[in-house]
Amino acid sequence: MTPTRPRDLLTDGLLGQLGGTGEQASGQSGVLAADIARLAGAGYLNVALPPEFGGLGCTLRQAACGQRRLARHAPRTALAVSAHLSWTGAAADAYRAGDNSLRWILAEASRGALFAGGHGEPGGDLRFADPRSRCEPSADGGYEFRDAGALASTTPGWDWIAVHAVHAVHPARGPARPQCVIAFAGRGARCTQAFRVARAQLAGAPADVFTTSALTWGHSILASVQYSDVRRAFNAAITAVAEAAAPADVVRHALPGRPGGRWPAAEAGALLDAMKARIAEVTHPWQLVQAPAPDLGGQHLIGLHAMRHEVAEGAAHVHGLIAQITGDPAPASPLVP
Repeated sequence: MTPTRPRDLLTDGLLGQLGGTGEQASGQSGVLAADIARLAGAGYLNVALPPEFGGLGCTLRQAACGQRRLARHAPRTALAVSAHLSWTGAAADAYRAGDNSLRWILAEASRGALFAGGHGEPGGDLRFADPRSRCEPSADGGYEFRDAGALASTTPGWDWIAVHAVHAVHPARGPARPQCVIAFAGRGARCTQAFRVARAQLAGAPADVFTTSALTWGHSILASVQYSDVRRAFNAAITAVAEAAAPADVVRHALPGRPGGRWPAAEAGALLDAMKARIAEVTHPWQLVQAPAPDLGGQHLIGLHAMRHEVAEGAAHVHGLIAQITGDPAPASPLVP
């Protein structure tokens, strides 16, 4: 029997019920919360969990593919659940590698808890190395985070949020190097322990599976959502122009009044193909459990951040080309910065 993939859970009927389809859903947390509830009911939020936790045990490649399908129909909903898939996927990677310290994330998710990412404002997914993300050790053995944006999220109704915390750095005392802290803040009756430190390690390239996997899943899934959203916008623009153009114009592949109109479309198409291939370079090799041990830093992180930058820049450029094709103003900003 063929294993169920994340995209298989996203039936046409389910996608047709989702309301986070574009700008009209921006800021409407009720719409997104209803969409998230529907996805949870279909089992989509548990796809990254190992089977023993009630999930599909999907790979990063499969999760990114599911998010692309979701983003084609409901891009803002896809953005809202990206952090949950990223954190559960990273915890599952660590668990399979023999690290049980993040097992609680898998257990919480299997009980229906929703995980969010801190710093949900523009550029938040690039905050792992941002100097504004700082924390100080507190008297009770925890940490105090300085950035008020740490609880900003694109995920409504979350139970646990990665306090951008998550990517905080506190100044070292004495000659010691600074530490990076990844922490989660909980809310609600289910989160009896309201603050959990997932990682506290020396600043620099990650040295464990969970941290590297969190970066890999996070950047790859957000890039997949952004790619799919701009691909959807491009396809819609081409369809609209083709329907408005005279048949002779369509045959000549030229836009009315723009003899060179074919070139923006060709350039956008080439950029979109390159973006998809660039994402695949990261998602396809990332296994459930790698042997030998995965590259936890170095070239992998360089390639990962380069991919994220290229997709973000490419999406912005494609939106500009769409404006040339349609003659309409380009959007103020893409879905995912």
